Amino acid sequence: MPVVRLFLAGDRVGPQLRRSGIKIKKQILDAERGAAQDVVDYVVPKVRSDIAKSGKFKGHWLSDFTGKITEGGGFIRVSFTHADFRWRVFEYGAVIHGKPLLWIPLSFAKDAQGIRARDYPGRLFRVDRKSGGAPLLLGGNPATPKFFGKASVTIPKKWHMTQIIGEGATKMKTFYNARMKKNG
Repeated sequence: MPVVRLFLAGDRVGPQLRRSGIKIKKQILDAERGAAQDVVDYVVPKVRSDIAKSGKFKGHWLSDFTGKITEGGGFIRVSFTHADFRWRVFEYGAVIHGKPLLWIPLSFAKDAQGIRARDYPGRLFRVDRKSGGAPLLLGGNPATPKFFGKASVTIPKKWHMTQIIGEGATKMKTFYNARMKKNG
């Protein structure tokens, strides 16, 4: 039986196809990695901006949201995390219950801001009001109100991380196609 060999510009077709297959495989992998990085570059600044706009969130609240790209098992994975476990409260909203009361600093008590009632320097004493208003914790000399007590507080949804990550995921195809055009 005769053997047929195809040559294209001096080389056999088989080795040429293998080389071009390796080249295309590398282009595809580079485009996938680039698109994953584009998603991270799209999502992280948008989420940090959303967090900053939602209130008094600065510093670690912004920098603790990160995106990471990993590879393994033939997959490229993009994951997003927030290092502070309390992020869920602001992403989904929550009702926080006291045990039995939450002690919230009064806005005019500057020395109580950012401090838990149990960590307040000096002695505090409770005053239950006859009018039925929220109980107060007083401290200092002369004694002035520092905290008021509430059974629970409702924190509404403030952040939109899940929604922004979803937007980034829907843009993956666009990012991939742009990378393929650029690499091809």
